[in-house]
Amino acid sequence: MQSRNWPSLLVLAGLSCAAIACGIYLLVATSQQLPAIAAAVACLALGQVLVGIFAWLKNVALQDTVRSLARELYAAEENYTQTFVAADLFQTEIAELKRRAGRVENDFKDAQAATRVQFQDLSKRITAETANVQFSPPYEAQPAVAAKPAEPREHLNFLLEPIIDISTNATAHYRARFSMTASNGAEIDFAKLVVNADRGGLRPSLDRHVISQAIPLLRRLRAKHPTMKMLIPLGGATLMSADSLTHLTNALAEASDVAPGMVLELSHDVLGKLNSEGISGLAAVARMGAALALTGAAIGGLDLASLRQLGVKFIGIDAHSFESGFGVAKTWTEFVAVARGLQFQILLTDVTTSVQAASAAQIARLVSGPFFAAPRRVKFNAGLAANSVFSAAA
Repeated sequence: MQSRNWPSLLVLAGLSCAAIACGIYLLVATSQQLPAIAAAVACLALGQVLVGIFAWLKNVALQDTVRSLARELYAAEENYTQTFVAADLFQTEIAELKRRAGRVENDFKDAQAATRVQFQDLSKRITAETANVQFSPPYEAQPAVAAKPAEPREHLNFLLEPIIDISTNATAHYRARFSMTASNGAEIDFAKLVVNADRGGLRPSLDRHVISQAIPLLRRLRAKHPTMKMLIPLGGATLMSADSLTHLTNALAEASDVAPGMVLELSHDVLGKLNSEGISGLAAVARMGAALALTGAAIGGLDLASLRQLGVKFIGIDAHSFESGFGVAKTWTEFVAVARGLQFQILLTDVTTSVQAASAAQIARLVSGPFFAAPRRVKFNAGLAANSVFSAAA
């Protein structure tokens, strides 16, 4: 019971007690009964009035409560209606998104199939051209014939990106890169070409071609610079493919003279996706004498001790990840100090600005990127061609 009702109840109880007292007086008294009767009637009348007023006030409060509940019920029904309409619209939007996603997926599958066919055709052409270069008969004079203009077609471009030693400002090593020139003259850069090859399942075939071109070129480079190394990009699919891994280990065995100069470059995100077969493939490559480089390295989730056991010698850090215009973070300098203590060589890649170049000395001695030197294009089979062709590349 609410505390504000207590005064009314006390007054009503008092009047009732007064009426009862008057009734008792009438029973025991023999004189002056009329005043007692009047007082009793007055007390009962006042009590009845108070009960009526109290009941009216309660009724008004109850009506207000009912009206408030009715308003809340109406608002809840309206909110439910709006929610139902919104849910219906949401379901419609989901159905439309699913339809669009299905269309995009079909378009992607069509593009992937077209890319696969294009790479397979290109792979066959490169294989044929390589065979012609290696096994072509001696040159014999032929009658002069009017040459027909060659039809433009797709071809791979082999590039070498210099790795600069900033302590001497000289080229210390090279990174092997490649691109594709389409039949219409448009060039597909390294990053996009690798993504397409991974999606189309053609990365192992592409890696085999690049390694076959890199070995003879590296042999000529090391003839002049015995300590020079070449970082050759490698996809995770190559390490997880038994045929491709066999081809890779056989190539390293046949090129044992330059195997110490080969550094197979694997990105950090690809390393994290390798299964047990891929890890075994890395160990098999390390046993053949080739070193490993981990590029695109991030501090999180990097076990330096395990990398050292796998044969990783170089750790590549993207310049954009450590220098964004606000100086080098302390976490990077601490990480580099630990890595150097474990005898890793730090390579700063993709240096594009003067700010990144100025901060490079705090992170690494070896750097690469457009700010220092652009990749140099060489011909496929350059390692098998004449010295004049090689000298222009190196």
